[in-house]
Amino acid sequence: MYIFPDYTLKITRRERKKGRLTRSNLAEAIRQVRESGFVVLERVLPDEWVSMMRTAFDEETELYKPHKDGDDKRGGCQAPLRMPFLDPLAVENPWGLQIIETMMGEDIWTIMPYHTNTSWPGADTQHIHRDTQHLFPGYPVALPPTLMVIHIPLIDFTEENGSTEVWPGTHLITDMAPEDTRPEQLAERAALMPSVCTHMPAGSVLVRDMRIWHRGMPNRTNDIRTMLSIVYFRQLHRLPNHLTHLSPITQAAKDMLSERAQRLYRYNPVEE
Repeated sequence: MYIFPDYTLKITRRERKKGRLTRSNLAEAIRQVRESGFVVLERVLPDEWVSMMRTAFDEETELYKPHKDGDDKRGGCQAPLRMPFLDPLAVENPWGLQIIETMMGEDIWTIMPYHTNTSWPGADTQHIHRDTQHLFPGYPVALPPTLMVIHIPLIDFTEENGSTEVWPGTHLITDMAPEDTRPEQLAERAALMPSVCTHMPAGSVLVRDMRIWHRGMPNRTNDIRTMLSIVYFRQLHRLPNHLTHLSPITQAAKDMLSERAQRLYRYNPVEE
């Protein structure tokens, strides 16, 4: 299974330099997310940046490496609140945020620390799942997204190291109650539907509606397969003012962020 060309956008050198998609590419990216549930912006980030981040995250994820037979070989780590982990291209990725802000509004928010999705050598096939349910599960029409995620692979995603498999369009399925979305039920239905694997070069940016069905695939290589994953929330009525469990960040970490990034991470409490 290979990713269909329709799900991949090749952006121009000018778009990379400006940090913004053209009007036509933005419209195409939004169309793909609305219809398919995701879009891949191919080779957006500089090779030097990807190499720097991969080195930093490889050192960090080594602390969480599974050592025993039978240990889950999927997971990752929380990004430390220091550079280079707080680099603007990660915490406020301009191309991904342009898509998400257009779809969910400029008042979106997110939280620190962000995470990685890491697959160690020997990782097996994951069960099919959604990361979130519909806001109103009983409603027969899929509403606009309330949670979206930006993924940034730090290594080429291939069939050998386990590119994530997705089922395009499944973010729009509304005829399954949350209690009916157990892995075996999703697997039975997914077997009758087309899927694609998100093969993409390191430094690409994948923007995804978190309701889409997906699963991690086996990592048959000797390399760690890591991607950054930063979740963004739509600002909803009275939310998230009730949240009391968010991780605090230091004032020093906050000071490393731009004004825009501070706005995005505004609900993390700050400690001196």
